[in-house]
Amino acid sequence: MKLEITWKRAVRVWWSYFWRNLIATFLAFLAGMAVGAIVGPVMRALGLSVLGAQLVVAPLGLMIGLVASVVPLKMILGKDFGEFHLVLLGKEPPVAAPDSTLLKKPGAYSLIGIKGCPEHPRQDS
Repeated sequence: MKLEITWKRAVRVWWSYFWRNLIATFLAFLAGMAVGAIVGPVMRALGLSVLGAQLVVAPLGLMIGLVASVVPLKMILGKDFGEFHLVLLGKEPPVAAPDSTLLKKPGAYSLIGIKGCPEHPRQDS
């Protein structure tokens, strides 16, 4: 059953994501610091400048943050919110095209219309 999207329901979903994302962001920050504390000095020992080391470490921190931001979203998918639960639904399957062999039968169908159908008259040339 499809429910109306209200502000109350939207805020419940947002809050569920938000507090989990705060925790994930903090953990990603700690992981980024740990990676930076290891990779940064290694880059400096290899002769890179401070700016060069930052240009290597910053994208690593960004990648950690991006990966961590997906985790809270995955956690709330399927979550029961009392009166509803958050799920992903597939689209309706597309209507199958008519069998192309029917178009090859003489007199049955044409590309312009269907023989004997008053709404879609066939126009033979």
